[in-house]
Amino acid sequence: MTFQWTENLTVGVELMDDQHKELFSRVNAFAESVAQNKESIFVEELIKSLEAYLDTHLTLEETYMKQYDYDEDDTEEHLKQHKTLRTNIERLKSEYLKKGSSKDLNQKIQTHLCNWLITHVSKIDKKLGDYL
Repeated sequence: MTFQWTENLTVGVELMDDQHKELFSRVNAFAESVAQNKESIFVEELIKSLEAYLDTHLTLEETYMKQYDYDEDDTEEHLKQHKTLRTNIERLKSEYLKKGSSKDLNQKIQTHLCNWLITHVSKIDKKLGDYL
């Protein structure tokens, strides 16, 4: 199961939109690798790569919020969501490294990332994009 980028997820800031598209691509690469029963080490590397890219993207958004004096309450909520995502990704990655690949865990990782991306981009990031 893959998730497709759609134009209604566009936030209007080219670099953010490009990074969002890349995040969708990486989540889909993870899902495809799991579906094709790729070796665990390959899937593990995809998780680490996705986590690193996600951190790069979240840092960009956080820089924009600071640089352009984004609303304090909106910034607080946005940063809270970023922190929660970072914590959840670290937890899921740790679980994967301890237990290895399983259909349930792989589905949990994919579902969590896709749901978070769609919800976060369509609501929280759009608000930031409108401000910028």
